[in-house]
Amino acid sequence: MARKLTREKNAASPPSLFSAPAFLLLFLSLVLALGASAPRALAVSSESTAVVSGDADGQITDPRLRKEREIGRKAVEQIEKSMELLADPARIAHLTMIADTLKPHLERELPYEVRVVRMEARNAFCLPGGFIFFTTGMLDALHSDAEIAAVMAHEMVHVDRNHGMKMAAKANQVNLAALAVILASGGAMAPVVLAQVAQVAVTSSYSIEFEKEADSVGLDVLIASGYSPTAMVTVMEGFMHAEMKRPVQEYGIYMDHPESAERVQSLSDKLKKLNVPLERKYSLRLLRTSIKEERGRALLLVDGAEVWGGASSGPALEALKRAKDVLDRSFQMELAPYDLRVEGDALRLKNDTIAAAPLPQDMNDLPALRANLLTALANAQKKHPMAKYFR
Repeated sequence: MARKLTREKNAASPPSLFSAPAFLLLFLSLVLALGASAPRALAVSSESTAVVSGDADGQITDPRLRKEREIGRKAVEQIEKSMELLADPARIAHLTMIADTLKPHLERELPYEVRVVRMEARNAFCLPGGFIFFTTGMLDALHSDAEIAAVMAHEMVHVDRNHGMKMAAKANQVNLAALAVILASGGAMAPVVLAQVAQVAVTSSYSIEFEKEADSVGLDVLIASGYSPTAMVTVMEGFMHAEMKRPVQEYGIYMDHPESAERVQSLSDKLKKLNVPLERKYSLRLLRTSIKEERGRALLLVDGAEVWGGASSGPALEALKRAKDVLDRSFQMELAPYDLRVEGDALRLKNDTIAAAPLPQDMNDLPALRANLLTALANAQKKHPMAKYFR
């Protein structure tokens, strides 16, 4: 039996992210500014974050996590001087709700905080200590809470597993304990190393091994949290599609690795082993059905387009409602055209019956209904063209 998923059931190569000039200016400012000791309190408008930083720091009892939080905070201060934060309490609260749903399923207890940067480029990253950033461009590119959760879980795993610190330690040929001493010392190397940690996070310059770990563990977090795990696949496929439309990519989340297709395949294989079906329509919010009544008629719509209609009362309306129930459950983007077929006096979708003769008066016949549904399916698949739907 496939696992039952609760969230989003009803409800882009990698994207272009920071422009090169903005990227260079940001990290030049980091390298120059982090040499000075940063103030312990972070001055950020209450409109831009849902968690008060001082209170969040007070939640940390592990001395090592407190040091990591301090490291992340120094980077945050400089980043926030270079970017415009979005003052939208409702949106921040919504993103914080998603983060709060995910964090119980991570290994380390960090007080994750979410910020939104007003920037057209698509990016998301999480700094040491649990500071999560989304650009407005990234949020606008995602289709559902499940896709937001997929990106967020991926980035949170990087911090949970300390990937940025491990990358900086390897670059400086020291272990994590020595790296922490360098950063805490405030010496000449500290600002350079701290800039390295921030650069890895912001530009997603992780090794392919760390990216795959963030994919795989992030998938586990989505499943445990109740979000559709297929969202991890649809996000990656969407970024691959954006790469095809704009081949020259810059730095940022899911930066152009030749392994992108391999990562999608790995995620798909893991879902198969877990007996979790790929059902893209929930995270993409496509193939959504509705019934609209107007002027004595009821219309069955798929993504706003009429596929069937009849009288707004009696047998015709009941037939529309039964068809809607089957489509909501079984009409998936991964269906092949032959999965939808007319057999005798019934229109079948695999093992489900969408409708059967005799049909109420003035309703389209079954071949016409099948043709309309296949058009709706093709239109949905065209909106997400990178998927290999029939493998």
